[in-house]
Amino acid sequence: GLEMLPKVRAERPDVPIIMITAYGDAETRRKAIEGGAVGLLTKPIDFALLRHEIDARLGQAA
Repeated sequence: GLEMLPKVRAERPDVPIIMITAYGDAETRRKAIEGGAVGLLTKPIDFALLRHEIDARLGQAA
């Protein structure tokens, strides 16, 4: 995921990226945000929180 993040940002800079990871430590979070992710959720996924994150990003884009 972290390795792919710069490639996705380069191809689609207009799309907000919410990463999902098994590693929710501070270092992973820092790398994801520095790499251009707008959010980072940890597994197991809380689908209500994921929905909230998606809705928040869509609201910002409107």
